[in-house]
Amino acid sequence: MINRMRSVQLLPVWGVQQLVQGHARVSTSSVSLTTTTSSIPGPKCYPVVGTLPDILTDKEFDKDQIHLYFMKLFKKYGPIVKIKTPGEPTTVLVLRPEDCREILQHTRENPVRTPMGCLKKARYNNPFYEKKGGIVIENGEEWWRVRNKVQVPVLKPKYVRSYLHDMDLVTQDLLERISRLRDANGEITVNFKEELEKWSLENICLISLNQRVGCFDPNMVPGSEPDLIVKAARNFMSSLKDCESGSKLWKIYPTKTFKQLQQSMDELTKTCEGVLQEIEANLERVQREEEMSHHKLNMVELLLREPGLTRKDVLTFMVDLIPGATETTSDNAAVVLYQLARNPQVQVKVQEELDRVLGDGTSPITHHHLAQLTYTKAVFKESNRIMPPLLGPVRILQDNMRLGEYTLKKGWMAFLMSALTAWDLEEFSQPLEFVPERWLRHRPLGSIHPCASLPFSYGIRMCPGKRIAEQEIFILIARTLHRYNLDWKYGDLERTHKFVFSFKETEPLKLTFINR
Repeated sequence: MINRMRSVQLLPVWGVQQLVQGHARVSTSSVSLTTTTSSIPGPKCYPVVGTLPDILTDKEFDKDQIHLYFMKLFKKYGPIVKIKTPGEPTTVLVLRPEDCREILQHTRENPVRTPMGCLKKARYNNPFYEKKGGIVIENGEEWWRVRNKVQVPVLKPKYVRSYLHDMDLVTQDLLERISRLRDANGEITVNFKEELEKWSLENICLISLNQRVGCFDPNMVPGSEPDLIVKAARNFMSSLKDCESGSKLWKIYPTKTFKQLQQSMDELTKTCEGVLQEIEANLERVQREEEMSHHKLNMVELLLREPGLTRKDVLTFMVDLIPGATETTSDNAAVVLYQLARNPQVQVKVQEELDRVLGDGTSPITHHHLAQLTYTKAVFKESNRIMPPLLGPVRILQDNMRLGEYTLKKGWMAFLMSALTAWDLEEFSQPLEFVPERWLRHRPLGSIHPCASLPFSYGIRMCPGKRIAEQEIFILIARTLHRYNLDWKYGDLERTHKFVFSFKETEPLKLTFINR
């Protein structure tokens, strides 16, 4: 058996100056492979503190650049590494996509992942939720009871397409906002990431609240409902990331950050409760007046009428959609626009496709238009490969399993590093290059393993908002590049990992939009 020791390629856009090139194949004569769990390579593990000393003695370690530390481990120990930190289960880091697929297949019937402990505690502390956390944090039967019901309207293309026209209008409002925010040279004068957060929030509220909230209203005043929703969603994700990536003192007592998480969650719950009452009242009126045959159900109404879902299940799902979708979709959008601005040759190809499909762009975008944007969709896939939102899926093993010559124990955590796999020369030709063509149907740069890039996770635990986010971003790319040429006048932006990947808050996204 051959065990591949990789020297992983590091991307300069992630703040790494020196690239490590090439491969080294290491045979079983130099790496001991046995069937005992202790043979899984990794830093020396001590009683109580586990492998923590390896981190403490690493002068270059940065908790907000944890992916670089994991890269070091793979380079030193190979594509499967075992670590143990205090308070956490034994963790196996997995790099090779074929190993990732084996773990995902083994856990497919009951894909248990690590719960967001701080959110679970905040929700369980609120008697309103009756100790039910929703699909974001639950596992097992309770998770599947809700997930099995909500995934039909959320992932079914015809339901997602029903919001396409309104999402198109939201994006056109963003473009009007861009025209007002540019200076004489076309550069945005504010941090454009914040504008994308408003755009994403406005889009997701079409679904979770069944209404526009007015994020782009020039007359929006501090303290208004749209302003409060924007701040609550932002504070929710900020405090969630701080709690999950920082110290776990919130487990002992309610820290300031944990209190902020609770407060923002309660504010979103209150907002969704008010909206849900309005939706229920309207649905009752329609039923009373026998107009159901002419009434087109929105997504919340579909969920309310779904057997097996309680009212609080629906409300919890509404609450979870707002901050989660706002954060991840806006960051995804920021990355793809940033990459397009840095790669003008790709822009030209996208614009040629858009001009052919959309014509003069005066008509509303339809799903027939989106179906023809094959190169635009390849751009989105490549953006998610080179700058993914997450390191990769996590699975808590519910029984022992074999992975090659190793035994992984029940209760261990398998961390599938698809983000790092996607930068590996052995999996992708030209991994440091932004090459959307690799995703085209004929795969001109070679075949791609299905588990080599997993930005939305995998299987029945796949992100439920995947199709919604894709539709939002396809519309954004189409409308933006049909109207503007993008430019980036600065150096490489650095990305940090704090629960999720995002651009450093100290480095604003100041894109330049030039009229075509």
